[in-house]
Amino acid sequence: MADSSKKEKIAAAKKKLKQFQQKGSKTTAPKKAKTSDIKDREVDTSVNLKAEEEIKPKNTVKPENGTQNSPPERLQAYEDQHNSYSVSETKQFNWFDPTRTTASTESLHQLSQQINGLLAESQTHMNGDDDNNSSIAELEKRNQELAALLEKHSQANEQLNSQLQQTKSYSQNLQNQLDQERNNFDDRYKKEIGTLKEQLQVHIQTIGILVAEKTELQSQLGQSQRISEQRLQELEETSGRLKASRQKVSDLEKNVSSSTQSSHQHEKISRETSKEVDRLKLELYKANKSKEEFQQQVSELKEKLTFKTSECSGLDQSVSDLKKKLEMAELYAHQLSSESENSQETVQILAQLQQEKGDLLIKIQQYEETFQKMSEERDQISDQYQQYVTQIQRQAEDQQQQVTSLADERSKLLTRQHDLETIVHELQQKLLNVDEQQQQAPVEVDVSQFLDEISQLKAEQQDLKTRHEAQIRDNAQLSRFLEEKEERINELETTVNTLGEEAGDKAHLLESIQSDKTALSRALTQNKDLKNQLAELQSTFVKMSNDNMELLTKLQSGEHSNGEIQSKLAQQEDELTDIKQIVSRKDSEINDLKKQMEMLRREEFQQEQINDRLQHYEAQAQLVDTLQNELRASQDMVDALTTQSSELRQMLIKAAEIPSNNNEDKNGETETQRDQVLDSLSMTIKQLESERNVLMSNLKEQRDLSDKLGVKISDLQEDVLRNKQDDDDNERVGRGEFEQLKTAMTMIQDKYTKVMKDKAELTDKADQLEHLVTQLQGETDTIGEYISLYHHQRALLQQRESQKNEYIGHLARDREELQVSHLILTTILYIKKTFSAAI
Repeated sequence: MADSSKKEKIAAAKKKLKQFQQKGSKTTAPKKAKTSDIKDREVDTSVNLKAEEEIKPKNTVKPENGTQNSPPERLQAYEDQHNSYSVSETKQFNWFDPTRTTASTESLHQLSQQINGLLAESQTHMNGDDDNNSSIAELEKRNQELAALLEKHSQANEQLNSQLQQTKSYSQNLQNQLDQERNNFDDRYKKEIGTLKEQLQVHIQTIGILVAEKTELQSQLGQSQRISEQRLQELEETSGRLKASRQKVSDLEKNVSSSTQSSHQHEKISRETSKEVDRLKLELYKANKSKEEFQQQVSELKEKLTFKTSECSGLDQSVSDLKKKLEMAELYAHQLSSESENSQETVQILAQLQQEKGDLLIKIQQYEETFQKMSEERDQISDQYQQYVTQIQRQAEDQQQQVTSLADERSKLLTRQHDLETIVHELQQKLLNVDEQQQQAPVEVDVSQFLDEISQLKAEQQDLKTRHEAQIRDNAQLSRFLEEKEERINELETTVNTLGEEAGDKAHLLESIQSDKTALSRALTQNKDLKNQLAELQSTFVKMSNDNMELLTKLQSGEHSNGEIQSKLAQQEDELTDIKQIVSRKDSEINDLKKQMEMLRREEFQQEQINDRLQHYEAQAQLVDTLQNELRASQDMVDALTTQSSELRQMLIKAAEIPSNNNEDKNGETETQRDQVLDSLSMTIKQLESERNVLMSNLKEQRDLSDKLGVKISDLQEDVLRNKQDDDDNERVGRGEFEQLKTAMTMIQDKYTKVMKDKAELTDKADQLEHLVTQLQGETDTIGEYISLYHHQRALLQQRESQKNEYIGHLARDREELQVSHLILTTILYIKKTFSAAI
């Protein structure tokens, strides 16, 4: 839930930034157009005013006493004046032309000079020159013409005055329009400042949300640190245990070396009785491997023992019958000695004895056949065991292939995700570059084109985001698929464990599989060793079968040669006594060897497990070190972020407390304030480049810039009322500062996006740390399970050893009973032989 709320907040903040960008791009274009129109109008009015100022002194012509010119010069001047007047009449409405103004002034000047000359000449001619009456008449005519021209010039001047009044009224209208537009611009600017303040409040709220999220992350990091400390304590305890186990291993190695020496000595001794030791080893090996086979063998041997006991009881009965028959034979012998007539009965008795001998030979053959059947059954069981081992090896190889294929798929998906992330990052950089280019582009470029490009880039960004989310979903599905595969592998391992419990031959291999998933190679080597041992056991079994056959042949030859048996019965009795002693000694030695071999196997198995556990613990210790370093780095980052956020909040509070009523300050004070604000902006920009948390400082820049804009607007209003030229200068300065503000806003937006990205990365790192902690917990649980399995299997092995010892004791008892029965048979045969010899 916390992650979803964080994502929603981030999305809302991004939407607000986009809206603000759109508003800024829309408002800048009409402002620039309006300012250009106002400038053009002001230029027109200034030109008109200058023309009026030039025309006013030139229209007021003062009479001056000029030099007296000659009549032809006057005529030439009059013609020039007439030509200039005709030109001026054609261009009387184009009064903005500079050639017209110069010609009118020159013509007026010439007219004034001519009038002065004519007046002077008229005075001279009136005083005494009568000859020049005709010229005077001509001059009067010319004066009349000049008077007409003066009237025309006066009419032209009146027209010019009317045009001046029209231009003045037009300039007043333009001034009124300028005032209205400036008032409208002020109203709009105030509205924009209000929207900016609202956006600043929204940013402050987002900052509060970010601070709350930072506190949550700090609490989570504290919990993770506590868990890591607990894990470190546990690891220290395990390291102490490992040291103790290493010492034990060294002691065990010493014991193993001493036991190897003693085993060599025992091997020398055991060569004398290799046949019996091989038989016992075979029985021990089979007993350690399979519980079911051992139980079957025990049941079969019990049946055989019951059968043999029944046979022994039958033999005892036959012996008792033979004793009775011997007694009867003795009686018959006495009778034969006394009476020679009963010879036929003795012959019948001998025939009966021979028949009994034949029956005994048949029974011996039957025993041999049953023994051969038992050997064949053992061979079949060994073949079945080998087939079972191969099946388990195949299953293990299939599981390894599945694990490798899944790992390859996971690596491919990770690389694909990394490539997509790089593509998204490049596209974001392209968007930022496009925004910067738009800011640096001239004002004359069409804003609509930039807006279209921005909309297209935003659409592409949204498409990439959707693709990225789809890729994340695919990765989640693949991770689930991997988890299902791992669960399947665990189920297969459990099935292998159950099969191992059912088939005791795979106990050691299953223990190695459960102890470590990566120990499959060791299991294969153990299987190879088992195959070699099976081959050795088969060879020993063949040897024993051959020995048994030889013994059977010897028994047959001994039974056929009754004469030789009778001579060797005494020797056999002595040998039997020696053999009993030797057997008792060897039984004790065999028991000692069994115990030593079992101890050696246990010690070797424990050493292997200890080495595996040591490697596993060392790997876990490295992981814990890396986790500690990452946790420390993340804690330092969080502390730095919290300190920076607190400092920035204090700066915002101070900036909010500054009064905004700076409209009545002087120009000098405003310039100093502007310098101070520019210095503060430069310092904040440097800090933003060096620090990682950019959001709070950017908000402070926005607040400073908004205050600066308010001060500049008030200054511009005051300057407009005072002087128009100062108004133009102030407007130029305001535009430059407005461009600086625009660049600052773009920097703020870029840095805000960077802050959001950093925050998302921190959340991802926290999630990764939690995942690693859960993995460590799972590994500790698996270690505990392995230890419990080891104790359980050790108890099972102890039970098997106790059962095996009981079985060996039972076999020894059976052997002693058979030896006793054999002695009884030998004594009977000896008695029979003596009886036949006596006969």
